Order: sequence, then structure tokens, then C-alpha cells
Amino acid sequence: MAVLVNASDQHDIWMRQLQNALPDEEFRAWPDVGTPADIQYVLAWNHPIDQLHLYENLKAVLLTGAGFDHIDLDAYPPVPVVRLVDPAMSMDIALYVLSWVIHFQRDFDRIRVDQAKRRWREPMSMVFPEDMTVGVFGRGAIGNVVLKLCQSHRFNTLGWSRSSHDRSLIQFMADCDVVVNLVPKSAHTVGIIGQAELTALDDGVIINVGRGVTIDGAALLGALNGRLRAAVLDVFETEPLPPDSPLWDHPRVTVTPHVAGRTDGRRSSLVVADSLKKLLAGTLPASTIPGTAGLV
Repeated sequence: MAVLVNASDQHDIWMRQLQNALPDEEFRAWPDVGTPADIQYVLAWNHPIDQLHLYENLKAVLLTGAGFDHIDLDAYPPVPVVRLVDPAMSMDIALYVLSWVIHFQRDFDRIRVDQAKRRWREPMSMVFPEDMTVGVFGRGAIGNVVLKLCQSHRFNTLGWSRSSHDRSLIQFMADCDVVVNLVPKSAHTVGIIGQAELTALDDGVIINVGRGVTIDGAALLGALNGRLRAAVLDVFETEPLPPDSPLWDHPRVTVTPHVAGRTDGRRSSLVVADSLKKLLAGTLPASTIPGTAGLV
């Protein structure tokens, strides 16, 4: 039995940590596969699908990230596919969000505009955390971490998910100064934030760390050319963001290259090692993607 590791980022760290955690197992570094029949587990973000089908004894694929809409599960071999659910990554996303929330709470975007005009505005607006409401749209495990971190810094918070909400989505948007989008991609969520939702947000801020397709692109540009104060976008319908996208140059948009939640091999490798131990013991990790759970 061998575990094939295809982790281009921090590869040496992954290999060392996994070998230390599972000293009795053999780990091979992609692309040095060796005998394909030896490969029973693959750790990767986006391993070539044609290669997966060469591993005739494959038992599971473990992803190096939480998302999985970048892969074609229908084309995968019929084995469990296990997401990486790392508490450290959730906090990394929460810290990304908090830094931008503070950015707008302290009017740093407006100060930057004043600097470009060599204008000293005094006094600046006095907005304290208690005066700003941060809403999390998509209140899952990561969303709850974001809410708790913002609460710990005295911001008012609201959470909304399809299974848990106390007001309509439109009212939720209207009640927030900043909305953090953490909704995953699904048949129900493509374009779920559209013109009506962005109009309700009014002169607020949208931070997208969920999936790019969940916000209607045309509606977003229309809102940015109207009352919407700003958009901080870390995810996009097409990645990398095409050079001709109008988002690059829009004065109210900040583009970051899908870096809100980073994988730290020092910690994430231990989470993966735990998932491997479960698989080796014949059980499925809780983060197994539904519908992919074949025989271990």
C-alpha cells in the first residue's frame, strides 16, 4: 500500500509531517508513482483524472482544500473523496474577513481617496465596532468562526442560512453594513445574490470568500456603479480572473487571488493524517463528500 502525495505547495512539509504521523505507511511524491497498482490513496488538490483511473487499487482521494467544485466528481473513480476541513483554515478566513471589516469601519478606503487628492479631512466619521453590523450569509462551520471573531471585536453580527434564519434574505441584506458571502456553489446558489439583494445592501460592503458564481456579476457591477460602497472579492466565476475583467480597474473593488483561506501544511497535514488513519481502519471521515462514499 502506498499514499501518493501531490501537494505542490509546501510539498516537503507535507511529506515529512505525514511520514512522522504514519511511520508504517509508504508515501510517494508525485510524479514518482512507481508501480500504479501500489497506490491506494491519493492526496492532491486537482490530480489528473486519467491518472486516477490507472490506480486499480485506489481506495480514496483526499483533497488538500475544503472546496471541491473545481473537480468533476462524476469522472472520478467510485471511491470516497475526503475534503480538508481544517480549523486553522477557518480562522485564516475569519482573520481575512476581520481585517477588511476593520478597514471599512475605520474609513481607510475613504482616507485612501483623500490621500490621492491631497485632502486632509477633519474630523473623520466616528464609526466604532458597536455601530457596524456584519452579516454572514452561509452560516456553516466557517461562518460561525467568522461571526465569533467579529463578535469578540465588538461588532454587531447577523447570520443567515437556508436552514437557520429569522428574517427574509432581503431584510438580512438591508440590516447589514457588511455582508460576508460564504455560500457554497450548488444548483440553488448560483446568482443567489442578485440585483434585489445588492439593492437592499444599499451603500454597504460585500465580501465574497464563498464562490464567485453565487453573486450575479452584472448585478454587482450595476450596484458598484450605484450606491454600493465596495466589494472585496477573493473568488470568481473564472479563475484566474481574466485580464479583461472590469473588476480589475473598478475603483470600488479589491481583488485578491483566492487567498482568504490558506492551507498551512504544518497543521493541515495532521488533519489529513487523521483522515488517513480512519480510512486505514475502515471508517469514513466526517468530511467525506456525500455521494462519493464507496467501499474503503
